[in-house]
Amino acid sequence: MFVRAYLRASTSDQDANRTRQTLDAFATERDLKVAAYYVENESGAKLARPELFRLAGAA
Repeated sequence: MFVRAYLRASTSDQDANRTRQTLDAFATERDLKVAAYYVENESGAKLARPELFRLAGAA
C-alpha cells in the first residue's frame, strides 16, 4: 500500500524533515511505501500552507 506523508514544523528554526527516518521506519514495519513527502515549515495557525493543499489536491 502506498501512503503520502505530510511533515510540518511550526518555525524556521525547526526542521520538518527531522521525523522522516521515524516515519520511514514506521512505514517499513507495516509494509507501506511512502509515495510522496510533503514538507514545509509553516505555522499551523496559518491557512497559507502550500504543501498541505498540494497533498489535499493529490488525493
